[in-house]
Amino acid sequence: MTLDDLVARLRERLRGQVDAPALEAELLVAAAAGRPREQLLVAGREAAAPPVVAAACKLAARRLEGMPFALLTGRRDFFGREFLVRPGVLIPRPETEHLVECAVAALTERTGSGRLDAAPLLDVGTGSGALAVTLAAALPTRTVVALDLSRRALAVARDNALRHGVAARVHCVLSDLLAALSPVRRFAAIVANPPYVEPLDWSRLPVDVMKFEPWFALTPGNESAAAFRARLIAQSAARLLPGGWLGIEVGAGQAGVARDQFRAAGFGAVAISNDLAQIGRVVHGRLPA
Repeated sequence: MTLDDLVARLRERLRGQVDAPALEAELLVAAAAGRPREQLLVAGREAAAPPVVAAACKLAARRLEGMPFALLTGRRDFFGREFLVRPGVLIPRPETEHLVECAVAALTERTGSGRLDAAPLLDVGTGSGALAVTLAAALPTRTVVALDLSRRALAVARDNALRHGVAARVHCVLSDLLAALSPVRRFAAIVANPPYVEPLDWSRLPVDVMKFEPWFALTPGNESAAAFRARLIAQSAARLLPGGWLGIEVGAGQAGVARDQFRAAGFGAVAISNDLAQIGRVVHGRLPA
């Protein structure tokens, strides 16, 4: 059996079960062979070694069980970079890339404050480190503190910081929201993609999400998304420098309430930024200077 034959076999197994069976079959075989997909396409007439066949078939079986593709391959693209992902850590979503865009735009504005320009950034609930690492890479003079309550997530975030050459400027800290930080520490900007699925909506999520992704990264559990977000906003307001910026990703239909919460916490210039689907996805604002 050649690699092309193996791809064809997996494609037929996946047909009707996933949205892109041909692409996924190629990527699964590439993952099993430990080779980039582009290299696999060129080497398709090579014989498929038995361990590669076994590994590819096992991956396909897990995919048919509903395991997200990113967890099968251990990789996910985010903002033009490939991030490592593992079970127990939220898979980065394309919607969150919009939060990066908003943060970079805010942080490259001329603030007139040298203190803001030199101060570190904070990523609350870093997960895989996608936000922290991407911001550190995009803003090479900045350091980023990455918080998470999951040791497993922090280990993945550290690996991703190393992978992308920013480990010296991304500092991972175990923390429930901002609780572990020194009360006198201040930041130029804070970003967060908090859990925003309402607890009552948990059972309506796709099975692959409920079965394979960490519930605590998706839903606040014993409180509403609005209540959880209010705590995050209040803690953030207390840790930002004057003129500091806060950006939070929200779920569909939550932006209006979040905007009011920002204003109630003392933020000005509060705005809602839509994602590519024209959903209010990021709410952001600045403290008075």
